[in-house]
Amino acid sequence: MIPPFERAEYAARLQRTRAAMREAGLDALLVFHQEHMFYLAGYDQIGYWVYQVLIVPAADEPMTAVVRKVDEFLVRDGGIVEDVRVWLDDTTRDPARQTADILAERGLLRGKRLGIERKSHALLPYYYDLLREALDGAQVVDASDLVTELRVVKSPAEIAYMRRAGEVMDAGVRAAWETLRPGVRESDVHAAVASAMYHAGGEHPSVAPPMGPRTLTQTHGAATTREVRAGDPFLLEVGGCVRRYHAVCMRTASVGPPSVRMLSMHDAIRAATDAGLAAIKPGVPTAQVARVVHDGLDRHGYSRRGQHVGYGIGLGYPPTWIDSLRIKETDSHVLREGMTFLFHAGLVSPEHDVYVALGDPVLVSVTGHERLTRLPRELTIVQ
Repeated sequence: MIPPFERAEYAARLQRTRAAMREAGLDALLVFHQEHMFYLAGYDQIGYWVYQVLIVPAADEPMTAVVRKVDEFLVRDGGIVEDVRVWLDDTTRDPARQTADILAERGLLRGKRLGIERKSHALLPYYYDLLREALDGAQVVDASDLVTELRVVKSPAEIAYMRRAGEVMDAGVRAAWETLRPGVRESDVHAAVASAMYHAGGEHPSVAPPMGPRTLTQTHGAATTREVRAGDPFLLEVGGCVRRYHAVCMRTASVGPPSVRMLSMHDAIRAATDAGLAAIKPGVPTAQVARVVHDGLDRHGYSRRGQHVGYGIGLGYPPTWIDSLRIKETDSHVLREGMTFLFHAGLVSPEHDVYVALGDPVLVSVTGHERLTRLPRELTIVQ
């Protein structure tokens, strides 16, 4: 397997991780996020529902991976982790105890301060309980956000993948609008989107593209076999993916002539997010950008105060492509060159019969921002 990045990139990531660990007073970090195993070790796999962990010492010592036997060569092929230990499903020694034994072997257990990624879909409560019992003698603290925050700013190599992901995403959206018409099934549109993104050089995204006549409380609904009807508003949220890096957008179409209300909602969102885009540049607090959008919606007679108008995107595995970054009035991040996020807003009608959304993948550039898409920002009308 060819790693997606040069060895120097992995070395720099590990160096930054260890610096953050030492600042947090950690002797070792137990990594469970599949995203972080990919980020630090080039380990790319989809079976992370089973127990696996990457042990990262704060000292300049080798990392150790503990994985099932079936995944051993996926780790080794990455070429970053040389110390790979395996566990078997039928063993009498559970993998949490095996992890503790390895830590003890390396002098990283008794009296040591260990960081653990509790906010991970890959660490089941069952294994977490076993691990807490096995790590008796160590101080275990939550370090879920340590690597996540390091990933918020993308390197030039990561940005190159995200630009390609934007091209893949665009192909998916164009295919959706070419397919969408009265009488087709939502699943037909979904098939067109997926096929177009694969043909454009993409891979499976972290989320199956939500789509359909959704309301604000149904935006995560998957495509169904329901037939599209004339007069439907059709929401589309697509994430193009290249080497696990995502570019995500939101678009809305009207199947047939749009209503006055739908046009008004889209115009308000377009004006407010245009103003927000103009405010994006390094050094600006995310809270300030969010206020610009909310103020713009207020001026048009709409409000979504208290909700975010953007979330971080980049490296992702199912079930999510979302980073920790939020463009929200209560968020404490300050924009930096290399940050990437979906910048969006959505509104639902009082009757909950129309939901309109508009969003673009955005990169914070040295002087402002770059949209990672060539899609137009107008409301799409399908006859």
